[in-house]
Amino acid sequence: MERLLLAAVLALTLTACGESAGGADGGDVQVAPPGPIDATPGETVEHDGVAITVFEAGAARSFDRREQAADGKVFIAARLSIVNSGSGIPAQGPDALVLELPDGTVGRPWIVTPGSRLRDTGPGPGEEFGGWRSWEVPEGTRAATLSYRPEPGVEIRFGFTLSGEVRDRWQVTSDLRHV
Repeated sequence: MERLLLAAVLALTLTACGESAGGADGGDVQVAPPGPIDATPGETVEHDGVAITVFEAGAARSFDRREQAADGKVFIAARLSIVNSGSGIPAQGPDALVLELPDGTVGRPWIVTPGSRLRDTGPGPGEEFGGWRSWEVPEGTRAATLSYRPEPGVEIRFGFTLSGEVRDRWQVTSDLRHV
């Protein structure tokens, strides 16, 4: 009887410890994008002659047979469009499109994407470029903020929360929608 009572107390103690940790696996789960944010996918933000729209974002373990995320990592990909209504040429390389994670780190830029890759040099005056950007992030990442810095002193921030779905492989059709 004493052993049974001791086992029950131990089980309750372990259960309480797991619940106090925050997540189902005993760890904190952060699902809010790091702020502040200016927009979410589907919205367009214009600032100083540059407009950016993030159409969608999602997670995948691979883009094709050669590009696999490392163990414990996944890719986050975002389909976006950048329009230049100014007179200069905005940046849109890896230093201009940074994926910020809730823990204060950033995603590692990845060259291969699920469809056409967004060029590193921005569109000329009156032009629009569209395509994909991707980053490798820790598996379990559920929120992020895409910080777009087209020129010094200008920043546009898109926050998004990902569904729990991580595709095994992300393919796209010619119109850049995933299938």
